[in-house]
Amino acid sequence: MPLTKQQTAPEQAQTLLPITNDAPRRRRRPVVAAAAAAVIVAVSAAGCSGGGNEKKPAASPTSSASQSTDPQAKAKAEVLAVYRSYWDAQVKAYAKASPVDTGLDKYAFDKALGKAESELVALKLNGNVIKGEPKLSPKVTASSLDESPKKATITDCVDVTNWKLVKQKTGDAVKLPKERLTRFVATISARTVGEKWMIVETQQQDRPC
Repeated sequence: MPLTKQQTAPEQAQTLLPITNDAPRRRRRPVVAAAAAAVIVAVSAAGCSGGGNEKKPAASPTSSASQSTDPQAKAKAEVLAVYRSYWDAQVKAYAKASPVDTGLDKYAFDKALGKAESELVALKLNGNVIKGEPKLSPKVTASSLDESPKKATITDCVDVTNWKLVKQKTGDAVKLPKERLTRFVATISARTVGEKWMIVETQQQDRPC
């Protein structure tokens, strides 16, 4: 998972969110937030049974044990959990144009935190907030666990269709360029800070997904 060229905010090409209606209408430029929090998409699957008393096969203890001891699988799960928490914190922060009491700095670090803070300043100055939630489809596409710090790359398809830029006082929608991308590819860099994974950089790609 709206900044303008005003001197108070970075260019749209470098941000994940739409922050103002004064934004230049660059063709196919994503106008949505780079910064805000994550939507956890829970997928539940129900199995069908043929007979009333038919026994279901038991889970393999060997398979479960191998997953829990696989360092790659463990690291990927940790990275994705931090990424979704990072988005959760962003959504809270962008909904009120403030990082206070959102926990954003617990999950974002370095360039990712600076970018989010800049966008929050721009939102505040323009009297805007972002309501709703984006949809995320993240996957860890690369990792390096032998380095110090450990590093990982996440590729995501961020859908901001239902994450709306509005005026904070009135709730009125802010007009945005029609040609903006509302579903786009994002590349996210994560690394360990001490023993904890954190999101350190986010880059929005100028292509749909």
